[in-house]
Amino acid sequence: MHIIQVTAVYKGVKTHPEHGFPFLHFEVPPTEKTDRVPLCVLPSQPSKNTTAPDQKIFEEGSKLLIEGRLYPDISGHGPMYIQPTKELQVVNQDLVINQVFLAGNCNYTQSYEYSFKFGLNSQLSLTEKRLGYTSYQELNHKPSFWLTAQYDNKKILEKLFYKGRQIAVGGKLTFSEYTDKKTGEKKSSYSIYVSSKQHSAFGFGFALNKEQWAQITTLVNSFRPTGQGTYKPKEREAFDSPHQQAIAKPSIPETDDIPF
Repeated sequence: MHIIQVTAVYKGVKTHPEHGFPFLHFEVPPTEKTDRVPLCVLPSQPSKNTTAPDQKIFEEGSKLLIEGRLYPDISGHGPMYIQPTKELQVVNQDLVINQVFLAGNCNYTQSYEYSFKFGLNSQLSLTEKRLGYTSYQELNHKPSFWLTAQYDNKKILEKLFYKGRQIAVGGKLTFSEYTDKKTGEKKSSYSIYVSSKQHSAFGFGFALNKEQWAQITTLVNSFRPTGQGTYKPKEREAFDSPHQQAIAKPSIPETDDIPF
């Protein structure tokens, strides 16, 4: 799951520099605490003509509500894309919505003094060939996100989340621009800021080592049925008296391998 619901300002139509497909350019306005967040909205069938680049339904500067699937650039260095799941709607300029819902596998964790950063590989909800997401099975085709928790959330999540654990989180999409100190190159990155109490973790409450996993695998395998053959009921007891035959015990299967 990799879903977003966000209000953003329409900036016009752009073209992908490498693949040549058009998209609608949006931007979440900056606030006192957060930077702007650029977004690329892809034309999609569920959104009908509201995302058709040649229709020009919306004026630049209009604020719209966008709901859909969130896709990072598959290279990990490009912009963030949205594949809408419904028509775009014009909203009041004062309306602020920025909510992301993710579920998947935790693939990285790192604790700092005031923050906890971790990575998440989400199960691909729907292929998106324009961006290179064409396989539901390959690891590098799973949308990968960076997430951050701070203060009280940091203390909770660094105890709950570990590499390999299945997790679900909610938060807001953020964007930052910076200059690489080594190369002097200007760079940018996206991150999901995890909201308070919008997180769940599944499976074991702590990471298991190889020996513990081996013990669990052995235990699970011990419950699996072995040596069951084809279903064959036992012969029913036979009696000379019709009355005794009627009240005789029914046949009982030799195994629980019921044939249906």
